[in-house]
Amino acid sequence: MGDIRRIAQGIETREDLAEFLRLAVDDLKGNPQAWENDSLESFLAAWSAWTLDCPGWFAAHGEPVPDAPDWKLIGQMVLAARVYE
Repeated sequence: MGDIRRIAQGIETREDLAEFLRLAVDDLKGNPQAWENDSLESFLAAWSAWTLDCPGWFAAHGEPVPDAPDWKLIGQMVLAARVYE
């Protein structure tokens, strides 16, 4: 099982995102302790909260908030939602 954080950084295409999401499912099954939000309900709630709070995340990382999401940002959102409280 690969490091999904590293894989998320390489997302460029729709196909890359689809592969990342498949690997994220595998990671959840094989590494559930790494997922704070391991139910669909908690995962979607965390995704929503992170989406609202993401300007602070981008500011803390010295990056501009994207005007529109791209495939990579969607992957980053999934990563954030797996542990965001």
